[in-house]
Amino acid sequence: MIAAVLIGIGALAIVGLRVVQDRVLASAVAQDAGEAAVEAAAAVVADAYVAQLGSIRAHAFDVPRPTANVAALLADPAVREAARSAAAEAAARNGAVFDGTVEVRCVGATIEVQLRHVGRLHRAAVQADACSRP
Repeated sequence: MIAAVLIGIGALAIVGLRVVQDRVLASAVAQDAGEAAVEAAAAVVADAYVAQLGSIRAHAFDVPRPTANVAALLADPAVREAARSAAAEAAARNGAVFDGTVEVRCVGATIEVQLRHVGRLHRAAVQADACSRP
């Protein structure tokens, strides 16, 4: 009788440990997917920023001289959709689904990219000196 009770307690402990292990693993997978998603979105935004700077350099001797318009770049629906799409693809490659929005804004001399995935806020930053210019 005592042996049966001890075996039952042991089985219950094993089942409880397995449930906790599954939760920890699911949390780690969600964290990894969110980090991959925000990094992918930031890479798309960085590429668009570098392309804009390249275009400005190509027309450096034009009159009037072109200047970077990071606010317009970050508000461009095509850039935002490309960033969202990259985030969704990165999440999918990590076994998750991302169907939220990607927020981008200038903060000092950086472009901050953020998104929420499974209730967690994920952020990435891209150095962008043009953000700090008036």
